[in-house]
Amino acid sequence: MNWTVMCRGVKLKFVSKRNTVILRNGVVEKHFASDIAAAFEAQALKRLQISGVRVPKVIEQCGCVLKLEYVPGETLPDFIERLEVSSWDRQEVLTAADAVVHWLSDFYRAVDNDKTGEIRGDANGRNYIFDGVNCIGVDFEERIHGEKAQDIGVLIAYVLHYDPPRTLVKKALADRLLSSAEKVLGIDTHRVIYWTDLEVEKMIHRRAWRITAMHSGR
Repeated sequence: MNWTVMCRGVKLKFVSKRNTVILRNGVVEKHFASDIAAAFEAQALKRLQISGVRVPKVIEQCGCVLKLEYVPGETLPDFIERLEVSSWDRQEVLTAADAVVHWLSDFYRAVDNDKTGEIRGDANGRNYIFDGVNCIGVDFEERIHGEKAQDIGVLIAYVLHYDPPRTLVKKALADRLLSSAEKVLGIDTHRVIYWTDLEVEKMIHRRAWRITAMHSGR
């Protein structure tokens, strides 16, 4: 989900491939396909918040609609896009990368990753909001298990390949994510690179399939 929240006359947009997400009277309403799906995410958010992880506060669940706290900030793709159309401050990029890694550190502690093997999963940059100081995680529709390097590696693949790919801002953010993950999370950089390369291959195959489907009229 693209949880971009801008105000004071700047465009506000919520984009989700799975659900309808709207802002009504200062409250985010996320419409799920079922009550069960809404309850699952509500439970996940409450569990993380109780453990001190920065996530939107659950206001209430009304059937298949989950009402959430309005969270100001920028998703990573929007953060990158803003910097790329202006003169950017390298320190701001480093701060954003460190904020994401520290959020992941809090998340792994909350889910007891060493015992459960649970990871963030769905590591698209649109699921991380940066408010200028801290990172807030959004979108917890599934519980995923794997290794920490997978989260960082997949995220780096996304960061590097947002259009246009591999710009200076994207490279700086990716490099800092890698070094910060090694320092803060103790992750083997070779494993991160493995997951990055694997995700890039998947991206190439998905794009090739879409092009083929488009030309075949599917």
